[in-house]
Amino acid sequence: MDKSLIDLKALSEPACKLIDAVSNSIGVVYEPTRIRRKAKAEAEALVVMAKGEEEALAARAAVRLSTQEIYRQENIESILDKSVRLVDESAKKYKTPPKRDWLSFFFDKCKDVSDQDVQSAWSSILAGEFDKPNSFRRVTLTVLQSMNESDVKLFEKYCAYVFRVNGKLMRIKFSAHNKELAKKEIAEEEILHLQDLGLLQEPKLCHFKKSCTVIVEYGSDRFSSTFRSHRQNKAEYLTLAGRELYSIVTKKYSPKYGEILLSRFQIMSKTRQKKT
Repeated sequence: MDKSLIDLKALSEPACKLIDAVSNSIGVVYEPTRIRRKAKAEAEALVVMAKGEEEALAARAAVRLSTQEIYRQENIESILDKSVRLVDESAKKYKTPPKRDWLSFFFDKCKDVSDQDVQSAWSSILAGEFDKPNSFRRVTLTVLQSMNESDVKLFEKYCAYVFRVNGKLMRIKFSAHNKELAKKEIAEEEILHLQDLGLLQEPKLCHFKKSCTVIVEYGSDRFSSTFRSHRQNKAEYLTLAGRELYSIVTKKYSPKYGEILLSRFQIMSKTRQKKT
């Protein structure tokens, strides 16, 4: 008899809890591959045995549906497999399973995703929701569903140039920063594409009052800046979906970009910034 994709005995308690929650939400997840192959073979046999055009048509429809559902089941199990490994690696305490309605919505949105990089994003979301419930809203899942592999990679590249000002994620459109983005082959059209996907808001003015102090964070760098006069700059902000996806995508921070960021705030500041 074939084994399931994951040996449950080798997993931590939190990982098993996640599998149980998923199974209770969408039914049996780890069905032996032998049974799936048998179901497909039986459906194909109907075509051979069918008598008459209508029966043959119905049988072919059965094969199509069977093939589609097997494909979706494989995607679901692959995403869950990746997610279980993430939960297992980070398990330090008992985790709270996501709500049943959320899980049903989650798997309905990701069932047609076969690309490994995009599946990794989905698995990180599932593990993140298991670790901290209500971390990912349904709108975020809907946005991710509309993204393909190139969209995910573009967003990852863009997120490497996003920083926090007083805890708020943004990208201030300094001219030097725009040039640095251009070097990394992120064109303005691609930024507009991220807006169309629902990841970025349209640019708007960001105001800094005279003498106000802000904390700027970029990667592992953190410094404060106090403005010598009122300043305003165009800035791009992430949407809710963008902020939630930002938390799970891989970001390769640029030391050069960090230097430019520090330099720009030094120019606008009336006092020397302090590394914190």
